[in-house]
Amino acid sequence: MSRASSTTITPAVRKVLDSTLCSPDEYTHDRQRQISWIVLMKKLPLLLPFLLLVACGKSDAPSASQSAPKIQDSAVQVEATGEVDPSAAAGAVPGGSFASWQGDYPKSLNAWLDTNSFSQVVSSLMFENLLDLHSTDDRPVGILAESWEISPDKKTYTFHLNPAAKWSDGQPVTAEDVQFYYDVIMNPKNLTSSYRVDLSRFSRPEVLDDHTIRITANEAHWKNFWVAGGLTAFPKHVWANLDFNTINFDFPVVDGPYALDDVKTNRSIRLKRRGDWWGRVKKYNEHKFNFDYLVFKSMEDRTKALEFLKTGGFDQYAIYTAKLWVLDTPNIPQVQKNWVARQNIYNDEPRSFQGLAMNMRRPIFQDLRVRQALACLLDRELMNEKLMFQQYFLLNSYFPALYPNDVNPDIPTTKYDPDKARALLKEAGWEVGSDGVLAKDGQPLSITILHYESSDLRHLNIYMEDLKAVGIKAQVEIVSQSTFTKRVDNHEFDMIWAAWGDSRLRDPEAMWSSKTADDIATQNYCGFKDAEVDKRNEILKKIDARLMALCPYVLMWQAPSTRLLYWNRFGTPPYVLSKFGDESDAYAYWWYDPAKAAALDDAMKRDASLPALPAEVHYGQ
Repeated sequence: MSRASSTTITPAVRKVLDSTLCSPDEYTHDRQRQISWIVLMKKLPLLLPFLLLVACGKSDAPSASQSAPKIQDSAVQVEATGEVDPSAAAGAVPGGSFASWQGDYPKSLNAWLDTNSFSQVVSSLMFENLLDLHSTDDRPVGILAESWEISPDKKTYTFHLNPAAKWSDGQPVTAEDVQFYYDVIMNPKNLTSSYRVDLSRFSRPEVLDDHTIRITANEAHWKNFWVAGGLTAFPKHVWANLDFNTINFDFPVVDGPYALDDVKTNRSIRLKRRGDWWGRVKKYNEHKFNFDYLVFKSMEDRTKALEFLKTGGFDQYAIYTAKLWVLDTPNIPQVQKNWVARQNIYNDEPRSFQGLAMNMRRPIFQDLRVRQALACLLDRELMNEKLMFQQYFLLNSYFPALYPNDVNPDIPTTKYDPDKARALLKEAGWEVGSDGVLAKDGQPLSITILHYESSDLRHLNIYMEDLKAVGIKAQVEIVSQSTFTKRVDNHEFDMIWAAWGDSRLRDPEAMWSSKTADDIATQNYCGFKDAEVDKRNEILKKIDARLMALCPYVLMWQAPSTRLLYWNRFGTPPYVLSKFGDESDAYAYWWYDPAKAAALDDAMKRDASLPALPAEVHYGQ
């Protein structure tokens, strides 16, 4: 049965629905994003004090960040051959600044230590891999490596580094720097366990000469080539004698397009474009990485962040709260006058899943019937209608991007069904006592959902009501973000709300392999172990069906698009984002457009409207 109609909503739930807080309806917790093709997680702002002076009207300074000193580029000879990135716009020009809301301030900018999206974005702009995925095709493109060979047994990979590659201090990037990366990641003293999952299949890379490195896998695996190509260069001549675990906010030597320029603790990170970046010789990098400065600003409250955008404090703000998007953003004067673009962007960005992870290391969750009952008690239809304005599709897959319209046609969507939940719990041996609480062998059925401070609890409060209604002792425990992370890493929780991103090279091993179930600080939150999944890593649809059957998560919902606000002073590719991209595409593909900026300034002075941009953008249409 469904409780979506108002006549069946209890007073306690109605009070929750009437709350005016913003909801964490898409992304909540960010733990791991290995290399660009493995796992991406979106992140919400959490615990960052940030004093703001905001106004609801127009800004007197549409972009104060554009006054920073212009970066002067060294003269380079772009290679005559090589392909152009089809996602880059030929009209892009270097210059200007770009400020964006990035979520909570990280404990470290070292993404190999603090595996969150903020740190990953910053680190990926400072350090480069041997290769990456092509922006529109699922094939490799050389970054540090200009060529490579694969052995007939597909276990040995030989990479030839581009001889032009140099560190920001002028030293060449060598094969030893790539080997050093392997040594750092595999060192058990370093807090890099998540990255060791894939690299553990490989022997230590062999340096053949300054620009040639060979890496050999000890076992066959479909992803071996991508793992080998995902090796990064670390500056051995700078870091060799340092404790890697202490490298957090100091990166004097980098090889990527940007360098760290300014750090304002708990507030912002600024990167400066490198005018001497060696990568400008590559044709694939033409018309990319255009902004002279990238500013990543942190803020706790998303409503305040929206107010800050209105003042020009942010140039771009991706909206991950349905209430803000549907009710608030259309009424912003700057949006109504088209000074700020409001666009829903649909492309082929892989969509993953989010839900309530159940810690299957604990006896209570080892019974499938209990897990299934908990899934039947989450009223997703109600939440999507009342809290999220039907902006999401309900998940029936752990890999929704595998299927047309992100829905698995072979798996029924779990419905809200308290009667079925009661039957499953009774079948599992849980009986309601005189106190109205389910118990078994003299022990009550008690569940705590671990969550962090500054979070909206409307969804969980509704869920708590439904759990208690069938006799489950349920509560939400609020802790600091640091405590939350520590307890999750050490498996000290019953349930948590976790959101994940997908990859174009979908790999279930890090999250679902039995060998990661008992490790500390892995993606396998649930402690999931299943021999069938271990044998079928390549057969994702069968894995998906198996996961749906075994129910390690109470699945929630996902968004079909990127909801974006940005000041109308920037040039963008034809479809705003690339084929598989999200809002972070702006760092590589957007640029400051002086003509658009002048038109915006003029419109603001005259209090006039600009021509409207499309409300929806569909890639390829």
